[in-house]
Amino acid sequence: MEFYGEFTLANTRGISQNVKPVYITPTIFCYASGNCLNFVERKKKEQSYSYYSDEPSSKYCYQDVNHKMTINRITAITSYPRNSIFSYSEFKTEKVNVYNYPSFSIQSTITLNSGESVKSMAFSCDGKYLAILTDYPTCTVYIWKWKKEKCLCSYQIGKKVDYISFNPLNRYQLCASGNGSIYFLEIIESFKNQFISCIPGEQSTQNVSNFIAEHIINLSKINNMDSNLFLNVVDDNTVECSPIHLNLFPNKHKWGLNNIVIASSMDGDFIYEYDISTGHCKIMLSAVYLGGVLLNKEYTDNKYFLNLINEELISGYNNDNTILKNHYVEDYIGIHNTFSFIITTKDIIIGGEDGVIKWVDLENLSTVNRQEYISDCKIEDLIISPNYDEILVYTNNKKLYSYDLLENKKTMIIDDYSQNITSMDCYDLDKIVVTCSSTGSLYFWNSDNYSLMSKYNINNTIFTDVKCSPVSNLLAVGSNNGVLRIYDAENIKYSLDNESNVQLINKYKDFRKSLAISNINESKEINIDGKEYNQYEDISENFKELFILLRNKISNYPIKHMLFEPNGRFLCVGVQEEKIYIINLISKISILGHLKYNGCIVDMIWGCDLVLEDEDDEEDEEDEDEEINNIKTLYVLVINSDGKTSTLYKYIIDTTLLPNSYADEIIDACPNHYLYRINDVVTGFSQIPKQYSEGKEVFNFVCVDKSIKTYMLPIVGPNTEDIQTVIEFNGYLNEVKSNHYKSGVKLQAINNNEWLLSYSLDGYVIIHMNMDLNENIKFLATLSSDGGIKKCIMRNDCKEIITIGNDNILRFWEWKLTPNGKKRLTELENELEKSNNIKLKIGNDIKSIINIEKKNDKFQLDYPDNDEEQIYLYSQQEQKIEKDILEKDINEFQENIKSKIEELKLKYLELIEKNDNLKDIEKLEPLEFTIDYEEKNRLNNELEEELKEFRKKLEKEILKTQIIKERIKTECWDSMSVVGKTIKSFKENKLTGKKINITNYPLRKKDDKEQRTINKIIQLRKNQLRIESLIDKINADKFKDIDVIMNENEETNKETLNTNNASNNKPSNNNNNNNNNNNNGSEINSTTNITKLKSKYDSLLFNPFDLVTNERKRIQIFILEEIITDIKKQFNEKFDEQVKSKNDILSKIEEKNERIQTIIDELQIKEEISQLSLDDDEIPDSCLKLDESEIKAEKYLTEEEKRKLEEKRLIEEQRLKERLEDNWQERALSEMMNGSLADKNEKENQIEFIKPECMNKPKEELTEDEIKQIKEYEKKVEAYIEEQEKYRKVLETELRKHQGFIADLLTNYDDELDKLFKLKLTTDQLIYQNELKIIKLYQGILFWEKIEYQNAALKQYMEELTREKMKYSSEIPEVKKDHEKYKEDYDLIVHKDKEIEKAFKKEFHQYEHCFELLYKIFKKREKNGTETYDEKFKSSLNPFKEIELKYELNDDKNTNYDVINEEIPEGCDTELWNKMLEMRSKKIESEKEVQLMLKRLNKVQLLAQNYIKENENYKMRCENGNKRIPEIEEYIFQGIYNLECLFQLKQGQVEYPQSLVVTDYSDAVMINRKIIEQLNEVILNLGHSKIEALKEMKEYRKGISALEWENKVLDFQADDLILKTKHIQLLRVTKHIQEYIRVGGEDKFPAEMQALERRGEYSEKAFLHKVENQKKIIDKINNDIQTKLKENVKLDKKIRSLEEAVIERKKINDIKVSHHNYSDQCNDAKYQEIIERRRLIDLARLQAKDISLLRSEVEKLRLKTFPAFPSST
Repeated sequence: MEFYGEFTLANTRGISQNVKPVYITPTIFCYASGNCLNFVERKKKEQSYSYYSDEPSSKYCYQDVNHKMTINRITAITSYPRNSIFSYSEFKTEKVNVYNYPSFSIQSTITLNSGESVKSMAFSCDGKYLAILTDYPTCTVYIWKWKKEKCLCSYQIGKKVDYISFNPLNRYQLCASGNGSIYFLEIIESFKNQFISCIPGEQSTQNVSNFIAEHIINLSKINNMDSNLFLNVVDDNTVECSPIHLNLFPNKHKWGLNNIVIASSMDGDFIYEYDISTGHCKIMLSAVYLGGVLLNKEYTDNKYFLNLINEELISGYNNDNTILKNHYVEDYIGIHNTFSFIITTKDIIIGGEDGVIKWVDLENLSTVNRQEYISDCKIEDLIISPNYDEILVYTNNKKLYSYDLLENKKTMIIDDYSQNITSMDCYDLDKIVVTCSSTGSLYFWNSDNYSLMSKYNINNTIFTDVKCSPVSNLLAVGSNNGVLRIYDAENIKYSLDNESNVQLINKYKDFRKSLAISNINESKEINIDGKEYNQYEDISENFKELFILLRNKISNYPIKHMLFEPNGRFLCVGVQEEKIYIINLISKISILGHLKYNGCIVDMIWGCDLVLEDEDDEEDEEDEDEEINNIKTLYVLVINSDGKTSTLYKYIIDTTLLPNSYADEIIDACPNHYLYRINDVVTGFSQIPKQYSEGKEVFNFVCVDKSIKTYMLPIVGPNTEDIQTVIEFNGYLNEVKSNHYKSGVKLQAINNNEWLLSYSLDGYVIIHMNMDLNENIKFLATLSSDGGIKKCIMRNDCKEIITIGNDNILRFWEWKLTPNGKKRLTELENELEKSNNIKLKIGNDIKSIINIEKKNDKFQLDYPDNDEEQIYLYSQQEQKIEKDILEKDINEFQENIKSKIEELKLKYLELIEKNDNLKDIEKLEPLEFTIDYEEKNRLNNELEEELKEFRKKLEKEILKTQIIKERIKTECWDSMSVVGKTIKSFKENKLTGKKINITNYPLRKKDDKEQRTINKIIQLRKNQLRIESLIDKINADKFKDIDVIMNENEETNKETLNTNNASNNKPSNNNNNNNNNNNNGSEINSTTNITKLKSKYDSLLFNPFDLVTNERKRIQIFILEEIITDIKKQFNEKFDEQVKSKNDILSKIEEKNERIQTIIDELQIKEEISQLSLDDDEIPDSCLKLDESEIKAEKYLTEEEKRKLEEKRLIEEQRLKERLEDNWQERALSEMMNGSLADKNEKENQIEFIKPECMNKPKEELTEDEIKQIKEYEKKVEAYIEEQEKYRKVLETELRKHQGFIADLLTNYDDELDKLFKLKLTTDQLIYQNELKIIKLYQGILFWEKIEYQNAALKQYMEELTREKMKYSSEIPEVKKDHEKYKEDYDLIVHKDKEIEKAFKKEFHQYEHCFELLYKIFKKREKNGTETYDEKFKSSLNPFKEIELKYELNDDKNTNYDVINEEIPEGCDTELWNKMLEMRSKKIESEKEVQLMLKRLNKVQLLAQNYIKENENYKMRCENGNKRIPEIEEYIFQGIYNLECLFQLKQGQVEYPQSLVVTDYSDAVMINRKIIEQLNEVILNLGHSKIEALKEMKEYRKGISALEWENKVLDFQADDLILKTKHIQLLRVTKHIQEYIRVGGEDKFPAEMQALERRGEYSEKAFLHKVENQKKIIDKINNDIQTKLKENVKLDKKIRSLEEAVIERKKINDIKVSHHNYSDQCNDAKYQEIIERRRLIDLARLQAKDISLLRSEVEKLRLKTFPAFPSST
């Protein structure tokens, strides 16, 4: 294929995303279109149409002036409009070129590091520097001096940013922003190098609450709210607001005056103002104002601010905007409307989501001066022209608008017609490309100049496919709703002003007017399928370009494939409902019928070739050709429903037998069609021309494996009867790899019959040779990362390829031909000329039919698709007639139905009335009058559905709650080694009146890492203590012989040691502080008799005075934490003992209560029994368990649960029934216990004595025997009563004993619990003390780290200062040397300039008559046109117009102003004049050199001054830093050795006055304990002497009081005796008192007391015996459990071994099956034998089981005939 040449990109259409347009000159801008840069110029209108929109309201039009092709996709563009310089970067390209416009010459080439991609670029204000921002992850800013291709410096930001720009007033300042971050960069130049300093912008604003306090107060007054809810009143005149901070998310930025940067927020709600010197930010604009207060999420989330923005205020604003808006709510911008903005001299222009640009006054930011609607879509960016006279508005839907700031007019420049393109095709006879989009638009492109010729749009319609007729101007378009449209596109190709078109348009207008007038008279609009349309304006406007010939909905499915017959006579339309419709285009444009297929259609092609006619052919040959052309072959490729195979349908159609109108399925014209199956999934196919296949049907198929396979269709005989026969291919002839690396490859046959085109989602287009598919050319049309190619076509003349990618970029590719390629294309043009002549003849026939359609008075209408539209396969007129008839039938049917319903209604009401008049017995129920049972069932079903939905909702909520519960349980319960528990006393405390409540200490589980760390630290500390003890011993032996002076001072040392021990008793292991605590604790314990818990790690603690390093402090913290944990564990053990004790007590009380209840029942008395139990707080996991009593609602049972309950109930009923039939238990009870289980003792206790009958007789009638019987009866009764009384007393005694036992248990337990409570208090005290020590240690560590950080920072700071100072000191001599050199050069140039002027005077001084005039001209340097610059920049909107004016003037100074010939003085000849001009030009050049050298000299002089100044500054800063070093060192020393120790003092040992919160002991003094004790002894002696005197006085007064007391006691005794005497005298003596006096006291019944004691001893022994028996049973059960566990372990091992064996055997079986291929017959026989053997074994097992069951039944029947108790034999 290299024989022909290669393809190159000619042009593109469409705008690339994320690359904004830039201005190259004040009137030319460029935009990226894939890998092409298009340059567009704004000029006054000259031509009528272009690719860019041409609006009549604008006096400007936009035209393509140039384009620049690139290799890869463009990622960033920047320009310097002042010099028409631009630069761009490409995807995955390391080089960045700087170009000049319009020559496109490379001015410079910049090479980046490998792997870096450019995100943004910017030129400096003077064009000398180029800043390049790389993309993530490097995110580095490079500053290039691009003319010298030198990288000056770089800075890595580290965060992703998207935009970068230079300060228009300072080339050394930059800003980079995006993705919520902003950075301010500054290029700092030294003598020989440069570097960048960076200041990040604030991430949140400072406290803005005080700024808005005044507004909040005003609002609170208006809304009658209390401002103190969110304001703190400092005094009467000052108010502070609670702090409010706003998070900042800057995105795009623009530079402002006075070193500020304006940035927009990412959400489009704010515009920020940054100070680049500090990075501080304040809010400049907000979407919503509330009385001048900015609103956003941070405010509404603030709890103080919520009190202001309450529900009433917001609801009032939402209901009626006029109520509050004017007062304190100003929605003047709207949310998400500040995404992009521009700053001018007066306004800030913003644009956002609403598609409106607004002019906000810079002086009063709450005022919107003007608004202008641009688009319905979001405004992505605003680009201002260099002259500030035009704005480019780039929207989200890839449209580009222009807004003229001088005329205030909007113009749409680019409507991205390449967006959402779904299909594409090209006319064979013309160079026109047609594209259709999913927005219902058709676009016509001129493929020669790449311009848009016309467009056509149908609203609310999705076009899916478009096809162009090969012989005429017809255009077929399919839509997503299955609507087929056929247009005549003649108006697109020819002028709109020709006579025929004008007549046609006028005729159509008249038709539209008549249609509109008729609709007005009928007071309705056009109604199509139940929907009304009024599309006349759109139709008339569209009709100027396209004339619709057919519009029919042929399917409810999308139309995906269409194909014109090569001669243009027929159109095939494939739809997804497995039908192919045939449309006639030659006689009358109509739908003829359809063909059927099965599967998913992929592609279709016609098999007949166009026949070329020569003039020398004979008439008979022409007749034969016509017969051949009447037979058409259609090939359709489908993928079968199994998704693994494909089928090629071959339809042979006889066009002479086709019907004249629609005839459903076409059978006569297509009696046979053949199916060829391919065992592969095919994605595309094409037919090889017959000249290359020897007249055979050979096809190329491309499969999912991306290979191209060549198949030849098998030959089918003429006698084939079954038309649905599936024919298998014999195999493919050839297979070639397609060179695509992604599937979905499509094939397209080229018109020259030599080439085959393929394309896929990998983005490559490949052209193969039909003779040899391996020979091909390949080029990348689009990147696969952008989605690859969507559609690709080659023009009929094979000169151009057009592609549309999934990146929505339309690309035009041209041949770069070799000489051989040009020759071959010339031959192809000659061949096409012949075929086009034939096509023109057929096209003329079709054109004549179209002209007839156009001459009709009525036209078809083109209207949008409608989902409710019905399928019509006829013309619109026939549709309308059919619709009218249908509507008439429907109306008649509706009238009949209404009349019948009225009759039934009257009859129904009569029946109800009649039923109401009947008797109650004869009346029917209201439900029996239900007519519509379906409606009733529907309502019931709806209710059930609602219940199901509600039940699902509840289940989801329950599941959500369960998940939360499990998460809480995992985090707060399962993660604890000791869970929290509570224990309570039985009785209330006498002092508090409440029960004692004690909780344990919950402990968290420690992971292995924590435990290893703690063990390691403890072990290291123990080793350290051992080493320290050895060192102490060594030191003691070493210093035994000390000086005599130390012996003399030994006594004084002992005294000091004793005083130290009294205040701080230091143990041998240096644990002073802990021992102090223990000593004090022991003193406390001695008073309270409570042992204090001690940890085993106390001995590991450091002495507080040894904690001088952070390492020791951290070790001390670990040990203290372990001590706290150990103390908690000890207390938890005691706590668990009490819990166990309480459970035992409750079990004992329960046993006693059972006995007490028995006694109370026997005594038949009423007495309450205290039922004690654990509270819910005392059961740790009670909150995790759900009691069924807590569920108040009825439990919902599913159908399956109800079924199980019913089965269970039936089983229980069956069991009871069987039990009643043979109840052996009741039979045994009646035979053995007389049918009763009552206790014998109870019967004995209830003895009923038979009263003798003679007791009713009078005493006189009684005989001796009867008297004897009566005495015996009375004696028995009396004895029985005595026994009952004795038994009652025994029970009462036992009852009191049990009750006392329970009371003692409760009292003892409460006492123990009281002790535990006091232990808890002391434990808490100890824990808090240790925690306080930990806090103090952490404070010390943090203080030390802070000091270390400050010291390190100071050292680093001093090193940097020293380094900079040395740098400046070393460079100052060189700078001074350069300054002297520049000064000498300047003096030399000035001297030369003066020499030129002296030479002029010397030369022309002799010409006195004209010397003065010549000298004036020689010195003339005035600039013409300065006033025009002033006027121009005075009216400019550029905020930086002063600097722009400066650059313009500098450019003009560099120009040489020529002197006009009219200024030649009189009498001056030409030679003299030319000589003067020559010297004048030398003078001007010299002056330029002087000015340039003066600038350099001033620059070097300023640099030298700055160096000297900076050197002095660094020197001063070094001196200040050196002064701070000793201060910090002293501070460090004090921090190390000035330790803070904690001491525990008793109450009374602290005499310092206590404050309410925290006492400051900084002024307190610690006094030696001995001094206080000596003073206390003196005070005690004085007190004792005073007490002795008081005792003597007390004894004396005591005697007096005793005598008075005895006197009173005697008086009371006398009164008491008098009262007792009166009581005895008045006492009545009863029988009971007499009996008591006769018998004696309670000591007279010793026998009964002994019996009760013996009974108690016996009960105790019996109880102990039962306990022993229960213990034995428990031991036996435990032994059984152990044996069972051992058996289970053995069984588990056996199961595992069996599982392993099964797995191994399964593997062996799989290997056998895979390696041995037994015959099917043998396998079946063996399989049947195994099944038969298994069935016999199962049958034998079942029969054996039945036999055993029968034997057991026989045994039962036999036993029933024998006695119930078998004999012992």
